[in-house]
Amino acid sequence: MIETQHSAIGLRHGTLVHVPYRERWPELFQAEREMLREAIPSPEAEIEHIGSTSVPGLMAKPIIDIAVAVPEADHDDTAGSLEDLGYVDRGHRSGRLFIRLRDEDVRTHNLHLYHPDDPAMRDQIVFRDVLRRDPKVAHAYAALKYGIAQRASRTEYAEEKALFIRRILLEASLH
Repeated sequence: MIETQHSAIGLRHGTLVHVPYRERWPELFQAEREMLREAIPSPEAEIEHIGSTSVPGLMAKPIIDIAVAVPEADHDDTAGSLEDLGYVDRGHRSGRLFIRLRDEDVRTHNLHLYHPDDPAMRDQIVFRDVLRRDPKVAHAYAALKYGIAQRASRTEYAEEKALFIRRILLEASLH
């Protein structure tokens, strides 16, 4: 079977599914990044691939997570540009969250809009880099996510993941 862009990413609203790592995820991020780079008015925009789809070999929800940092003065213009691209503003949740949908209820992208000095963005990057560097931590994270998803609600899933992430960030800050 040939994997298309549509089969490589997307998760229906209200579902929690993890899939094996897909080689197309970095390519799909790069395509989105290029489109964002052209649309975002701030020349200082920083655009990063974050989340599990940014870690080679890691199972993930098939949604491309993106962190974008622009100066505060550019936030409103950037939000307008994102909406023009079809992103839906979901308000403030780990930055200002925008989502991209396919077929009205299949989420394909989560985009977090931050200020350049926002600690939440820094934490996203640090955690991603730890997972990329340390296969033991990446394996432990994958096992945790899989285990939680088998037995817990979406809220519990997020809370338990957050505990693991905070522990790893604390360890990273001590090194």
